[in-house]
Amino acid sequence: MYGATGSQGEPVARRLLEAGHRVRILVRQPERAGDLRALGAEVMQGDLSDAEATRRASTGADGVVFHLPFAGGNPMDRPTQARNVIDAAREAGVRLLVWNASGEIAPAGTGNPGLDVRLDVLEVIQASRLPYVVLQPTGYMENFLGPWTAPEVASRNVFTYPVPNEVRMQWIASDDLGKFAAYAFAHPDLAPLNLKVAGPESLSGEEVAERFSRALGRAIRFEPLSPEVFGQKMDTIYPGMGRFAAMAYARAFADPPSMSSNVDVDSALQKMPVPLTPLEDWVREHADAFGTREAADQHA
Repeated sequence: MYGATGSQGEPVARRLLEAGHRVRILVRQPERAGDLRALGAEVMQGDLSDAEATRRASTGADGVVFHLPFAGGNPMDRPTQARNVIDAAREAGVRLLVWNASGEIAPAGTGNPGLDVRLDVLEVIQASRLPYVVLQPTGYMENFLGPWTAPEVASRNVFTYPVPNEVRMQWIASDDLGKFAAYAFAHPDLAPLNLKVAGPESLSGEEVAERFSRALGRAIRFEPLSPEVFGQKMDTIYPGMGRFAAMAYARAFADPPSMSSNVDVDSALQKMPVPLTPLEDWVREHADAFGTREAADQHA
């Protein structure tokens, strides 16, 4: 598995380990993989840009799970990294390749390199002739833990995010993406499959704030954040990625319907029947990040 130590990848690795799979992970910083190592994962050091490292990691594997995150590094490196992963998987003769696209794959180029690279990676996967499952998740609930949202909820009782209230999103928990990926891995007969996945609710900004209010036991209101400010805050944790993020969310204000998610969740669950997490439950689980655990527990 590749990308196992981030907020998207770790739940996938955990779910695979819980299902009884032997999991080998390739990471740049092995010290960040201590929890997964303790759970039984084999940890190898390496980088996706190193073809030899991906060959070593895939040797003897019967399947490969990977993602190429939106943030971090140069988006233009993603197709090369994908080719390294896929070439290594082909040489190893894996039975299935599972790719978390880390977001929706647009039907055509958008002009945003950070988004359009997903089209390039998809092309590489489809040309590989390997059996594959591609998962396209909507926005992650974990995004709310970032410096653009969590501190504002904690200090001002304001849910901030760079979308107008007209945008409706089907937020998904990272752990639920892990459930989808682990299910796909256990069912190679699903291939070839390119599937959009989402959480169980379609919510406006005000409705998200209302879920926060119920979970935290205090009134939270919604306040749109400008894409520019969002980009600046993103640069504090992912230097250089803020402008791509700002470009993506600027579309939400220019054309709100185009940014709203419209995933057929029932259809996805027919293919992969996994339990999904409502936003209110997720906020309650992460209440400490939003300024109160006691209020959340009393409200439960």
